[in-house]
Amino acid sequence: MIRGGLLLTQDEATGTIVGDIRVVDGRIHAIGDIGDQPAARVIDATGKAVLPGFVDTHRHTWQGAFRLIGFGWDFPTYRRNVQLTWGPQFTPNDAYIGELVGALAAINSGITTIRSESHIQNSPAHSDAVICALRDSGIRAVFAHGWPSVDSDAWMLNSTRRHPPDIVRIRHEILSNDQDLVTLNAMLRGPDMSQPDVVVDDLAIARNLGVRASMHIGWQPGGIRQLHDAALLDADLLFIHCCDSTDDELRMLADAGASASVASTIELSMPGLGLPATDRLLATGSRPSLSIDSEVCVAGDMFTAMRAAQSASVIHAAMRPQPGGSPPRAHDLLAFATRDAAAAAGLADRIGTITAGKDADLIVIDLGSPSLAAAADPATAIVAAATPHDVEIVMVRGEILKDSALTHPALDVVYHRAVASRASILGQPQLYAENEPIRLL
Repeated sequence: MIRGGLLLTQDEATGTIVGDIRVVDGRIHAIGDIGDQPAARVIDATGKAVLPGFVDTHRHTWQGAFRLIGFGWDFPTYRRNVQLTWGPQFTPNDAYIGELVGALAAINSGITTIRSESHIQNSPAHSDAVICALRDSGIRAVFAHGWPSVDSDAWMLNSTRRHPPDIVRIRHEILSNDQDLVTLNAMLRGPDMSQPDVVVDDLAIARNLGVRASMHIGWQPGGIRQLHDAALLDADLLFIHCCDSTDDELRMLADAGASASVASTIELSMPGLGLPATDRLLATGSRPSLSIDSEVCVAGDMFTAMRAAQSASVIHAAMRPQPGGSPPRAHDLLAFATRDAAAAAGLADRIGTITAGKDADLIVIDLGSPSLAAAADPATAIVAAATPHDVEIVMVRGEILKDSALTHPALDVVYHRAVASRASILGQPQLYAENEPIRLL
């Protein structure tokens, strides 16, 4: 039982209420004014906000051990260091520990679901290690199977290579159940990175396997139009960035029922990506989701991403003023990070709102913390001023993964191994011995 919280349900039929939530077998059983439940564990949420867990629709989680090493980089520098130099050196153990560090950081900040956009498929063992790490973290995750970080130019620059066939093994042998906490998507290169016939073949692989697909798009105009003209644009696609996609292309996206992921923090801070497309997506009928992208360069929490999206909207309004236009309000940004993101990830039937019957992916935020106390409007306070420190409880499918602090049983080992992994790849002296097995649980 979660008692007496301010429930920012994100469910349009319920709205915001003060009430209780009963969780049974990992699902939300009831919300509202619920009587005594003598056998239940009780979480007192008086003076606290309860929200659906945040959903990060695009994170290269495997890079977690290199957190913030590239703050201030432009995109060419990021690509040269991460994708062309360090990525090829990753062992499965490196992929595992980076993924686990990234997933734990997400949990700590109130993100209960990540779409792990994985382009570290250097071998089948690398993919298995990443999936293992996601499962060991306890987070809900969509493993978006991508391509290797070996010979990256051949995979990403007008590529003639088809999507790695190991995705078929993963679908049939590891991630066949779409109701599990970790499920499968395809991270495809799309028109911006591969030849038209490769785009057709890659999409066919994903659709034949029955999995949704994502594409980084909008490095230049034309990619979405190419998919539209080839009759490939559909609701099972998630487009990431879209910064330089035209307004007409964004209308095509909306008309097809496809989704978009705005990586607002990194788009504002990394030259070479373009400005966030939040306002243009809204103007053309889409409800964007928010994402982190890479902790190599930016903070990995959704509060920063919401604030960056709002700031980008102010910049956009100054550059392209439109009658009646205004930056998204706090309740819009919370929806982008919860309900709309769940839809973009294909998980709206399970998460994204506090609704009876959905999985209990919930967070509790302390409204009495020094940064939030006495604010006039709690939703605005959360968007404008909350930090991961204010997130007291994080629950995924009824399991508490943060109770004031992360509950993972081996945090010291995880962080020591992350330092050792990074030091090895950078050619620095090992500070810690890396002799633990891959599985920590």
